[in-house]
Amino acid sequence: MPPPQARLPWELEEEILTRLPPKVLVRFRTVCKQWNSLFNDRSFIYNHLSLPRPQFILLTKHTIYSIDITDPTMKLLERHTSRLGLCLHNANITTCDELLFFNYPRPWEKKTSLWNPWLRQVKWINLVVDKHFDVFGLGYDNSRPEKVYKMLGYMRYQINVYPDRVVIYECAFQTLRFIDTPDEDMPMSETAKSSHVSLNGNLYWIACNRQTREYFIQSFDFSSEIFKPVCLLPFQESPSCDEHVLAVFKGDRFSLLMQCYLTRKIDIWVTKRKIDDTEEVVWMKLMTLTATNLPKLFNKLYGVSYFIYDKTLVMCCGDDESGKPCIYIVKGDTCDKIHIGADLNSLASRITWFSHCAYVPNWTSVPLEF
Repeated sequence: MPPPQARLPWELEEEILTRLPPKVLVRFRTVCKQWNSLFNDRSFIYNHLSLPRPQFILLTKHTIYSIDITDPTMKLLERHTSRLGLCLHNANITTCDELLFFNYPRPWEKKTSLWNPWLRQVKWINLVVDKHFDVFGLGYDNSRPEKVYKMLGYMRYQINVYPDRVVIYECAFQTLRFIDTPDEDMPMSETAKSSHVSLNGNLYWIACNRQTREYFIQSFDFSSEIFKPVCLLPFQESPSCDEHVLAVFKGDRFSLLMQCYLTRKIDIWVTKRKIDDTEEVVWMKLMTLTATNLPKLFNKLYGVSYFIYDKTLVMCCGDDESGKPCIYIVKGDTCDKIHIGADLNSLASRITWFSHCAYVPNWTSVPLEF
């Protein structure tokens, strides 16, 4: 008679499951009730998020892909998009903490969406407005135990003219509220709109003081509903043609990429401590990259997204010559360029428009009700 099948201790079993990628865990939900309950447990979700496996999300006109840079083949994996239901052309994709946020700029569509591609969950946010509402970004009040989502935007009384008023859109009640804001606080540039980052429900972006010409990080706090400066950038001598890109680092800090326009040298700075209202922001230089074949990041048509992984800079942006999407993996004085989609019947050659962002796959559920 064969011996009874040995079973791992539950603590070890849970540790192994924590280290598996989301696409594997989705299939494991049906293995047993205990595993399914574990995957819904908040502590398991947080533990899983503490082991980041960054990827890029790439939008083309009709398809959404994920790109896992830890996969040696660097394959494009098509994500579940049938429930999105709209043409993706010109949509702007960013993150709102652990979820993806789609901002559709065309005024006649009047909707946005939150999405978790690994859970195949999509939630539409219908914009019940009469006039053109230009959405800047999504956040939530982090002073409350539950996430009450709000959108920051502008109410334009004539399209393509100076924004008239700053507006908060309450997703739960589908109502607009105007807020009084000095002109100098308003994030006017399209660059800020497409390159802001979300952290703990608030929005952050790089701005420049019009009087002093100092570069700093501006924020919008959805709890107090005010714009406020966070800190100066760690360098102020940088010419306007140099490229500056802000990102979230290790889930609770900032990283800052700065490329010199003339030499293409890249400096990466990170904040020493987590970002909150109680600590002064202190910057430290993480690394300097001097590879001779670094791409020129200034004024990229579709922007630059990046993350730091295992002391390596990983960037997504258009090729310098063709403009087609590429992944750049930079470590020390070496830079490897990988053309996206080379394995899918020359897909890259057919991409005429794209949007992209860095994203950490996770188990955070899209709220079914706002």
